[in-house]
Amino acid sequence: MGYVNGLTTWRRFASSAAALALVVTFGDVTGVAAAPARAAVAGISCTGWQYDTYAPGMTNTLQPTTVVLDGDLNVIDDQSPTGSCVAVGSSATAGQQDQTLPLLDISCTQLFVVSPPQTIQWNDGQASTFTGTATTVRGASNTVLTDTGTVVSGEFTGDVAVFTLVAPNIAFADCGTAGGVTALDFAATLTFTP
Repeated sequence: MGYVNGLTTWRRFASSAAALALVVTFGDVTGVAAAPARAAVAGISCTGWQYDTYAPGMTNTLQPTTVVLDGDLNVIDDQSPTGSCVAVGSSATAGQQDQTLPLLDISCTQLFVVSPPQTIQWNDGQASTFTGTATTVRGASNTVLTDTGTVVSGEFTGDVAVFTLVAPNIAFADCGTAGGVTALDFAATLTFTP
């Protein structure tokens, strides 16, 4: 029961932090008219959740693992209780990432080093594919995965991509067991800037 309340508190904190990140990235957008869909400069900043599953379960030992990504940016569902998106030069207001990444060499201590190409399907009918370099930092209470790179195709091509995933360290409790961690629910922040 304590974990559920802690997770609820965690999600409220993550949502507040993500909203602040939007204001810092794009400034105060109150009263600003949206740019036309074909503006020369386009960017987007979104918050949401990403639910990943791992087979076999992640342990502290590096091993080939199939990762299934279920990412929701400003899409509310069972794994994504809240989200937001602010775009400039685009009509996108939400995005989803449903992708299977087969046999990546990962562990609980090394989730990714070079990020595989990841594609976001936007609700304006377009998509963006980005790739980059990832770092994983385990802090006192949270693990933060930051993927920094470039949008290589689709909407927002050429933009700098920063994708940050945050999970409480308690979610990694099974890393030392034979079955490992089979799923993680991350608070997500994605920013594409020109």
